[in-house]
Amino acid sequence: MKKIANILVVLMLMVSLASLALADDEAGENHNGEFEGGTQDGENETSDTNETEEPGGNETDGPDGLDNETEEEIGIMNNSLGAEIRLLQLEKAIVKNLLKGERAVEVLKAMGFNTSNLELILAEMRLLLEEVQDADPGSNDSVRVFVDLKIDAKNLTKQFRETVKELLDNEKIKELKERVREIVGDELQNYSKKIRNRIKQFNRNQLHRLYGIIGETNNSLIDEYGNSNVSLDQVKSQICKMVNQMTKEKKYQIFSEVKEDNIRKKIKAQASADEMQNNGKGKGKGKTK
Repeated sequence: MKKIANILVVLMLMVSLASLALADDEAGENHNGEFEGGTQDGENETSDTNETEEPGGNETDGPDGLDNETEEEIGIMNNSLGAEIRLLQLEKAIVKNLLKGERAVEVLKAMGFNTSNLELILAEMRLLLEEVQDADPGSNDSVRVFVDLKIDAKNLTKQFRETVKELLDNEKIKELKERVREIVGDELQNYSKKIRNRIKQFNRNQLHRLYGIIGETNNSLIDEYGNSNVSLDQVKSQICKMVNQMTKEKKYQIFSEVKEDNIRKKIKAQASADEMQNNGKGKGKGKTK
């Protein structure tokens, strides 16, 4: 029974730490795919890209109408820092696609193709980028705004890709992919650095919250994580070891508090999803043909 109790507490802590893992894995850039078909270049603590292939291709709608990916993303948006992370990740993904789109237009023009329709899509994407940059992560409707903007970004990306397919055969598309694949500039690097810093701060806040529930604080370990001297997994392992050494009564208290905290966050996330479902989501910019 004692072993089962230990396992239950550890499992509940892992659930509570899930939002850290989600932010740390930086899954939030699954927002608008790639013009040339997509890459899977996501990393854990060191990057903020993990782009999908075909928008909607790998996503399954949940019961509230949001795809599972989006439901996971909004799970950390219960505070302004979490919302800022998601908006920054979306902003970087749009900038990356703009750079690739502009490069694709240059290549197609050199090949003698009419790129006017593609340039119109890029113009819409620039306007969308401004909307993302103007979004307030501290507003009460930041979740709805994020989801709306993400849908618009995906639709515009899909339009661009489908328009390219109307111009080129498969062989030419393959050639185009190779010519626009590697686009890394100072602007994207600056986004990556800013996002990593925000994620570190988000996770530090979450760790302080968890330590508050446990009743003990290891500031030195949190600082080590903040300075990238230890990984998030190492911190979580230390927390689990600490809990395993506690009395049965203390474990039960922690179990109850963490469970209540997780329920509150889940209710808040579900309320946001329900509100979007009731009011309708997506503003219609960049609707697919």
